[in-house]
Formats: sequence, structure tokens, C-alpha cells
Amino acid sequence: MKDKKVVRKLSEIQNQGDLRQVRLDKFNELKRVGRNPFEISKFNVTSSSEEIKDKFTEMEGKHVSIAGRIMSKRGQGKVGFYDIQDTQGRIQIFAKQEALGEEEYNYLITNDIGDIIGVEGEVFKTKMGEISVRAEKVTLLSKSLQTLPEKYHGLKDTEIRYRQRYVDLIVNPETREVFKKRNLIIKGIREYLDNNGYMEVDTPILSAIAGGANARPFITHHNTLDIDMYMRIANELYLKRLIVGGLADGVYEMGKMFRNEGMDTTHNPEYTAMEVYRAYADFNDMMSLTENIVSYVCEKVNGTTKINYNGTDLDFTPPWKRVRMQDMVKEYTGVDFDLINTDEEAIEVAKQKHIEITPLMTRGHVINALFEEYCEEHLVQLTFVTHHPVEISPLA
Repeated sequence: MKDKKVVRKLSEIQNQGDLRQVRLDKFNELKRVGRNPFEISKFNVTSSSEEIKDKFTEMEGKHVSIAGRIMSKRGQGKVGFYDIQDTQGRIQIFAKQEALGEEEYNYLITNDIGDIIGVEGEVFKTKMGEISVRAEKVTLLSKSLQTLPEKYHGLKDTEIRYRQRYVDLIVNPETREVFKKRNLIIKGIREYLDNNGYMEVDTPILSAIAGGANARPFITHHNTLDIDMYMRIANELYLKRLIVGGLADGVYEMGKMFRNEGMDTTHNPEYTAMEVYRAYADFNDMMSLTENIVSYVCEKVNGTTKINYNGTDLDFTPPWKRVRMQDMVKEYTGVDFDLINTDEEAIEVAKQKHIEITPLMTRGHVINALFEEYCEEHLVQLTFVTHHPVEISPLA
């Protein structure tokens, strides 16, 4: 009788206006009657949604224990259907009052979208052909106090997606796939380099100078030494010192870099980068290394070196095209910089091609400006653009 009163109160709470307050009130009521989900620290999971679906033939009729977040619910009366999402995908839960008992079933139907539940039951297929779990016991493991974005439109606001990645991961399966592939990519890069004689190292993040690249650093203060220090904008200088010191013929590091500059969806002040250095090698060797790493990882992650990206077929199979920057400029503008040797001549060409003239502009700057204006859009397949002008090459 007591449980019926509690369920009735939970149903009454459901009809209030403020959705977050509704969920908070539900949680407080559950806590009051000794059903606080946050006191449950362990739930024994024996199967995943993907495993059940992939191995349905052998798992049909077997008892399983799964857990996941409620993403949708439907039904009426004494039967309900719940789609729960775990890290592998989604699966349907078939809940029947007769199997769960009236009190437990009534508690179940007061759960909200976003709540995490644990389900024990039998694997079967519905009359509609949906692989499901027939619930014999349901445990509320976590009460979601925030509402999820509406299911048909999902989370589309770019800023919210980037600022609240946890919500993005819940409602957008493609985001989870990107995270999983990123993990495989990093593993693949390490595997290739380690197997080819490169040594992974860690270098300092704090430094007395901001070197290795042309960027504005974050500045902090070392209290013990009483000096300002800089968070690294690149790890180049330390890696080169390791090569000089003879640690190995090839070294690499994956790690965080910090640049106190603008930000958008493709530029973050804190980001992960990798640098590789090798003794007794030139830029041709490094191009070969790059294409081999990328093709190896592409094959490992996607099962092929050929992919389709936004409707365009790309082939990562080595060797990739190699072309000098000024040769591309000649191809798409008709200007041959092998015949232009002075800054004055180059600036005249820039004016003819409607390139903005800036103070201290040189021949090299003009080549780069023409490349960006007329050539970059034609770079589709994998291409190494070589022989950049020294004026735009940091540390050259």
C-alpha cells in the first residue's frame, strides 16, 4: 500500500511544469522511501546490446544482465517498451507488469528519458522481429536530473556540442564513433612508429622560453624560482636535443600543445599534436614516413586505404603526389616564378592577379598568396606541396 502511494505521488510530480524540478522532486521522493539510485555502487553487467544482437542465434532464450540509458519509452497499461543505450549501441527492453510485479512495474513507468537502468531478463525476438530483452527485474541505477535534447532533432547547436561533449556523446551516435576511431588512430600511429625503430618520449610542458613555433604562448609563474614560464607551443626544440644527444635515431611525442590565440570549431587553444624527428634523413624521407603512417592507420581503422569523404573518393595508398608550390602556382595562374627573381617583379604580378599588397611583401609572400588564392581549392587527393618560400617557413 505504501509503494502504491509513492508511485501515485511520483505520477503527480510528473504533471508539474518545470521539467528539471520534476525530476529533482522524483529523486527526492525515491530517496525518502529508501530507493536512492545513487547508493547503488555496482551492477553486474554480463552482456552488451551489440553482443546480444550479433550473437542472437546462440543467445536467444538465455538470461542476461545489461545496463544503459533510457533513450525512448512507449506503451500503455500493463506493457511497456524501452530503448536503452549502452556504449555499444541500443536494444529494446520489453517490460510486462505480470513479470515484474505490479509495484516494480509502476516504479519503472515513472522513470524518465535519460535515466540509467539495469535490466535482468531473457533474450528473445518480438512478433515484429525486434531483438529484445524480456525484463524480469529492473533496477534504477542513476536518475537523470537534466532533460536530453528532443530525439528527432538531436543536438545540433555547434557551441553546445563542443562545450557539453557528454550530452553530444549521449544523443549523437556519430560522435561516439569519432571518439572510438580517434582512439584506434592514435594506437595505430604508435604501433607503426614503435615497429619502425622510433622511440616515444615525454618532454617538458613548462619552459623558460616559448620556442619551436610562431605562436602566442600562455604564461604562468613559477613561485619557487620566481620566474615567468611558458606552456609549450611546440615540442620541437626538446625533441631535436634528444636526437643531438644520441638517444635514438628517431624520436616522437604525442602530447598537448597550448596556443593563446583565436578559437573556433577547428582551432582550440589546447590541442593534441605529434612531432617526429629522425637523424640522417631529409624531407623526402619524412614525406615517405607520413604517407606510410597514414595509409597504415587508414587500413587498420577502416579495413581499406580508400574512403569516401563527403561524396569524394580519396585514396591513401602511397606514394602520394609531390609538387612544388610554385609549380602549382604556374599551373593555375600561368605565372612562372622560375623567371621572376625580384620582389618588385613579384609585386607587379600580385597586382595583376588582384592580390592585396601588404607592407614588406616579398617574392616568397606573393607565391604563397597566389597559392592560397588560386591553388588550394584544387587540392583534393593526397598531395605533398613542397619548397615553400623561406619567408613563410618558421625556423627555416
